[in-house]
Amino acid sequence: MNVIWMTRLEKRVDDERMEGGLLSAGELEGKWLVLWEDASGSPKEANASDVLYEGAVWSEMRAALRAGVAKLLGAGYQPALGFIPDMNLHERRMKERNEWIHCYADLNRDDALYEQLAAWRRDQAVASRRAPYWIATNRMLRLVSTYVPHTEEELRQLPGFGESKVKAYKDSILRITKPLDRKMDFPLEWVQDAVSEEQFLKWIYEQEEMKMSLELKRLIERRLLLEGIQSEMAVKDLKALLNIDRRELMVRIEALSGDGYDVLPFIQMELQEVPDEEQQAIEEALQELGGEYLKPIFIQVYGEEALESSGGELQRRYERIRLLRMKQEDAQEEALAVEPRIKANKATA
Repeated sequence: MNVIWMTRLEKRVDDERMEGGLLSAGELEGKWLVLWEDASGSPKEANASDVLYEGAVWSEMRAALRAGVAKLLGAGYQPALGFIPDMNLHERRMKERNEWIHCYADLNRDDALYEQLAAWRRDQAVASRRAPYWIATNRMLRLVSTYVPHTEEELRQLPGFGESKVKAYKDSILRITKPLDRKMDFPLEWVQDAVSEEQFLKWIYEQEEMKMSLELKRLIERRLLLEGIQSEMAVKDLKALLNIDRRELMVRIEALSGDGYDVLPFIQMELQEVPDEEQQAIEEALQELGGEYLKPIFIQVYGEEALESSGGELQRRYERIRLLRMKQEDAQEEALAVEPRIKANKATA
């Protein structure tokens, strides 16, 4: 293997023994590899395998390497030789008071109360027709389930609960938490003393490992989706490939289009069964109204009464608008790219 980066990590097993290994990244026969090997050559950490990554994509390799580093640091290893990027991550985060508040919440969450709050969030999301994470993130629910605020002022002390969230949800949250007993008090100045530095460091690296593992998953799924689109896979096959629903699939394809990737094969395949008259009406509405907001386009094409259609039909019509908006944006970008070439050709003619 052509090694591009390597470091040795060690941890103390007892007063007399240390154990360690080599973490390396390199290229072998056109593939990137990330390897972890202990001193005897047998694998130790990283899911009982010494191969953390094997593939052809640099960004995936980098995410796998960073996740592996975080996993090993969280297991108590420290660099003995070589350099680790972002090694001072914990030093930066230790200075942030809110990090300690989140750490204590993750370590001491009341699971029963958390589930009750999650049910409350689902009800709020349905009532307001918003995504649950818009109401409150999982992190925010963990904070509430741990610290159990009894007053509006206490709720405001929890990270993430700014003016708009408190105004919108304080009454319904406090109806759940105010009758409950709690073991801790506000203000939360005591939190940093309640978490040891060892606990905090382990938590930091677990968070980093989770973050980079999710990033690796995102990158791999993005690549698989692009490959599926280029090979003209059907929607049902793309959904099965990524284990996602149709709505999430459309969100991801729009994101790819926004980043400049070619999703035209998918758009053309999906528009095959859409009548030409309907496509023309949508294109004219996009030209007239612009593509920033979809609802005015929907009303102009289908009529306001169509907003009361069944969920499936409503979603299909919005999808057609999104598809044609992507197609239009792609054509506009292509025209902008061609124009300088035309001018350059005229100048040299």
